[in-house]
Amino acid sequence: MFDTSLLYTVGLIFIVTLIGSYFRSRRKDPCLASFEEYQVTIERTDDKVAWGLLEVESTGLELIYQDNVQDTKHIESSYILYSQEYKDIQVIYRFADQLTPENKRRREWNIRRSFHPGPVERSKRGLRRFIGTASESINEVIGVLIGRVKKSAGHYINDGNEKSLSRLGQNLIGHAGGVFDPLLERFIGHKMVVEVMEGEEVHEHVGIFKNYSPDFLEILDVQFPHKKAVPLGQDSQDSSLRVSVDGGKLTAVNPGEQPILIQSLDLGKEEKLLNVVVDGGESVELFVEGALETAVLYVRVVRELDMIVPRTRALVRHRAERFHQEMLTDIIFDVGVLLTGSSCQEEQVQRLRQQLEKNSKDVLAAANLGSILLQKREYDEAHKWLTHALAMRYSLPDNGRRADMELRELQRKKSRSGTAITPTSGTPVPETGPSNQSTISVVVDQ
Repeated sequence: MFDTSLLYTVGLIFIVTLIGSYFRSRRKDPCLASFEEYQVTIERTDDKVAWGLLEVESTGLELIYQDNVQDTKHIESSYILYSQEYKDIQVIYRFADQLTPENKRRREWNIRRSFHPGPVERSKRGLRRFIGTASESINEVIGVLIGRVKKSAGHYINDGNEKSLSRLGQNLIGHAGGVFDPLLERFIGHKMVVEVMEGEEVHEHVGIFKNYSPDFLEILDVQFPHKKAVPLGQDSQDSSLRVSVDGGKLTAVNPGEQPILIQSLDLGKEEKLLNVVVDGGESVELFVEGALETAVLYVRVVRELDMIVPRTRALVRHRAERFHQEMLTDIIFDVGVLLTGSSCQEEQVQRLRQQLEKNSKDVLAAANLGSILLQKREYDEAHKWLTHALAMRYSLPDNGRRADMELRELQRKKSRSGTAITPTSGTPVPETGPSNQSTISVVVDQ
């Protein structure tokens, strides 16, 4: 008489394999999937940048270019990144000011569905939570069921087949439930501070925490300090920053409402640190000895964006719902935490120390030295030089606006570490001067 146990076993393996294959083929990273069919920019850790319309699959993603790109030997129309290369992603941006009206509506609908889900969405998320929480128990149940099947079909199921059945069941549960993190679940929909590793530095960004996956974190409404290089060979009429050159005078005008950070001026042979904040409606004049035709101004312009960051490079660190606007602005332009030192930075520190030894009233050198020491977490000396610079704040290009921000950042970092700043003796009394100044000048020697 034919024993049907073998038929049952083969049928069970076949069904579980089909279901597992279906889930694997349909499973997309939920963070990446929410950016699908939007124009996005991907920055890699090797400084390569690609942008285009995002298409996501279970095994990777593709960026479709708006226009064909001529490479050295061929024409490209898209950029493909495989899931094994996700570790090389620095960040994925979706700029709010670049969304079409249709995509803005689609984004708002997606946000409402995530933060205020209906019965179906709540049921689906609840099921994933249950499977993610109870996956170990469910896997044990699968083991018991396989053991019962093996009793009735032990002649046909050896140890290898039993392991295959068990692995298929566990993979099926894993794909259905994903990774559930009860700590991160409670922060969804809340404004949070996220620490992101950018090169050899860690910076903070504030945004609404929307979702997470095994590989990524998704943050919305981030006020991000976007990097921009402004060549000074000709007048720039960029909508976010207007820069003009007249002889040795450089004028930077901020026509917007958000502040702009002018980081440095690259003069070719060397790069001068400026570290100047220009508030909305203000302008800064810099007088530089020498030609500016080949110089490049490096700035940080605030742009609102949504971002996806790999979990290997980012952590959800603090709640930010009680932060006031001044603190949020400080975090946008935080100096960050330096993970490892560099010979270039040590040269900068030594050069600034030498400048201050020659002239203790070199207020720009004092402010820049305090900024670098803050990055290096040498808080006591950073406090000394920042307060020294603020004592002569009206000799700074921005009336000490940037130094004030960095001093507040220093206080926050010290309070989190639970240590007090050692007071410095002989701190000069701040000089008097105008409280508001729309045009400020500074001389930068070449």
